[in-house]
Amino acid sequence: MTLVRIAGKLKPSNITISGAASKIPTTAVTGRITLLITNNGNATLYIGDSTVTVSNGTPIEPGEKFPLDLDANVDLYGITAGTSVDIRVLEGV
Repeated sequence: MTLVRIAGKLKPSNITISGAASKIPTTAVTGRITLLITNNGNATLYIGDSTVTVSNGTPIEPGEKFPLDLDANVDLYGITAGTSVDIRVLEGV
């Protein structure tokens, strides 16, 4: 695991994801360098690009956290098998 030094700020948000691919987060913080996704729901969340499906996405199970070193210019999407899932996002600048 690589540690990323956050020199600026942290921005938390919550998003509800369901059966249509949705952007995570809706609007990225300018200068973002890292992102932490927490599946706060009761169903599996799948992440990927704008073409993500439950068949090709990376799964994040309920209660799991998924850290990413991800620039603000990279768009991340999530989808579920149809159940609405509450996710928490923490962006670092």
